Amino acid sequence: MAPLTIITMFFLWARSMLTVQGEDPTITFEWNVTYGTISPLGVPVKGILINGQFPGPNINSTTNNNVIVNVFNNLDEPFLLTWSGVQHRKNPWQDGVLGTNCPIPPRTNYTYKFQVKDQIGSYMYYPVTAMHKAAGGFGGLRINSRLLIPVPYADPADDYTLIAGDFFNKGYTSLKKVLESGRNLGRCDGVHINGK
Repeated sequence: MAPLTIITMFFLWARSMLTVQGEDPTITFEWNVTYGTISPLGVPVKGILINGQFPGPNINSTTNNNVIVNVFNNLDEPFLLTWSGVQHRKNPWQDGVLGTNCPIPPRTNYTYKFQVKDQIGSYMYYPVTAMHKAAGGFGGLRINSRLLIPVPYADPADDYTLIAGDFFNKGYTSLKKVLESGRNLGRCDGVHINGK
């Protein structure tokens, strides 16, 4: 080989080494949305479970993570999740708001893909159609600070997710009929904390 060819090959190799780019880490979830019996106030009602859980599983992420959630809708009605407060900078159409997203048809799946970019804190995901939130299908979403980013306070001793909300023993389909008739839901039957 001529010396020029070896030098050219070296520069091509060196250039390829300089253009290697790393991606932000990706965390992946697979969720099965089903009906189940829940009793937050001691009265059994039809609820919505994610992977058999009420509330659903927590997402524990770090800022700049790419989040992929493959949701299988095993309900007999459309289902749609929103990621409350999460800025969807790479995929704003993944925010789960009706009109931006279409609900997931029954017995199909949809994969949400978004990046939790430049945010830290505690958030929540929940369903946004057909009064589903009154039956479950919600959970916590935590975005931790990257270790490279200093924060002006000490690390917490531990982290807990608390989800509190009002609860009606009537079931979500009955609540939906009340609202569709133009009436007020009235006072809730009680308050749940993490589904209890």
